[in-house]
Amino acid sequence: MKKKLNSWNVLLVLLTTGLLIAGCTKQESSQTTSATSARKPVLTVGIFAQEHEQKMYQEVINRFQEQNQVTVNFNVAGDQYWPQLEADLTANTAPDVFYLGLGDIKRRVWAGKVTPINELLNIADLEKIWPDALNLYRYDEASDTLGTGAIYALPKDFSAVSMTVNRAIIEKRRNEIEALIADGTLPFFPEIDTQGNLPVYTFTEFANLCKALTFDDPTLPRTAGSTKVYGTHLWEDFTLQPFIWGAGGDYLSPDHTKVLFDSPQFIEGYEGFMKIIELGGSGSSTDETSGYLKFLAGRCAYFPCGTWDVGAFQAIEDDEAVNPGKVWFDFDVAPWPISDSYKNLSIEERQDKWFGRVDSVGYAVSSQSPHKDLAAKLAYTLSADEEVQRFVAQQGGQLPNIKAMAEGEYLSDNNYVPETRKVFVNMLSGQNGKRIPTTYTFNGMWHGDGFITGLGSVWAYYEKIDNGFPPMSVADYCRSIQANAQDLLNQSIADEAALNPN
Repeated sequence: MKKKLNSWNVLLVLLTTGLLIAGCTKQESSQTTSATSARKPVLTVGIFAQEHEQKMYQEVINRFQEQNQVTVNFNVAGDQYWPQLEADLTANTAPDVFYLGLGDIKRRVWAGKVTPINELLNIADLEKIWPDALNLYRYDEASDTLGTGAIYALPKDFSAVSMTVNRAIIEKRRNEIEALIADGTLPFFPEIDTQGNLPVYTFTEFANLCKALTFDDPTLPRTAGSTKVYGTHLWEDFTLQPFIWGAGGDYLSPDHTKVLFDSPQFIEGYEGFMKIIELGGSGSSTDETSGYLKFLAGRCAYFPCGTWDVGAFQAIEDDEAVNPGKVWFDFDVAPWPISDSYKNLSIEERQDKWFGRVDSVGYAVSSQSPHKDLAAKLAYTLSADEEVQRFVAQQGGQLPNIKAMAEGEYLSDNNYVPETRKVFVNMLSGQNGKRIPTTYTFNGMWHGDGFITGLGSVWAYYEKIDNGFPPMSVADYCRSIQANAQDLLNQSIADEAALNPN
């Protein structure tokens, strides 16, 4: 009996010990899991985006978090993005991944704020990105040369800004437009011809078209107390460049050291821009409602369209509840106008004479990030992952950063919009696109302070209004500001040289 008791005692001890060990193991496992979760890497991403873009990128980031067992704090800023980023960089509290502007590459490298992203990724994986887009973020510090050397960011997008046209308004004014074609005022109807040629108009032709598209339409809801529809509603700091380029001019000399505001080509392009105002085909500078809101309300026939705008425009077009049968909003992209000197060219000969702005902003990795490899992987996912690029492009957020995809399925697959999206591809390929002038210089004061601040004088002259500025023609204004603008550019060049540590 004693032996049995001892045997039972031993058994009980073993069972009890086993339970204690099991309990401890379970507790330790739970603690380990909790500790592992607590140790999960955290990345902070700081960007700016429109509301429809935010939703797209949040989905992409959610997938990245699951696949890489990382927490991503996705911060979206508004108009104060760049000042806030500057403050964060100064305080050494910048996000792990943030936007790098094309004009900021040198200063960020000199200050040691960004990491060469090519050192964190397989360079072969980057070859599928548009070469021209990738080269925008290259900088060789030793030779002080942009466009070559280390890569400091991956393109968030390679963007283009074409015209967009509301074809519903065009159809409402078909009779008036056909009358202009019959009397020789316009050479063709504003639509792609059977050979796929875009309707590229000269400055005067486009101004006359916009005049015909400016009318009262009481069938639309009132916007800011008006039922007026306008041909267009443009503004200089964003949409003047295509007119200057369409006249064969530019803002700066090829070496970016001379301002060209007083050149004949610049003046011609600006006069072509203001001709729309002269002929009454544009909204007024004093209108309460912006051109963008007019366009969204079906009250503006032509307006600029960035590749990032497509999703928002498409959402309105597809909303059967408010836009049944595309009755008042039916958008597509279109070319910018060109010099009157091209008026005798056929539609085929005009195809490579127009230009719109191309631009980019890139995902950079902070040099102070404790998780540089993960940050670079996230930047690559956002920039060049095929599934991600297909997703954001089909949502109308951008063109694919992958060149083969942009020139292949993006054009052939009808899951992508808009209908005439080849316009964007032509711009990015170099045929119809040019880079924004201010991205070539250390700062843009020669343009902002030297050109933009006094534009009220030009509008006073062509609108014949008293807006507090002395009225001046385009030619007089451009010549009057030339010397000061050049001084500001000279100062920018000197400031860059003084800051350069090499």
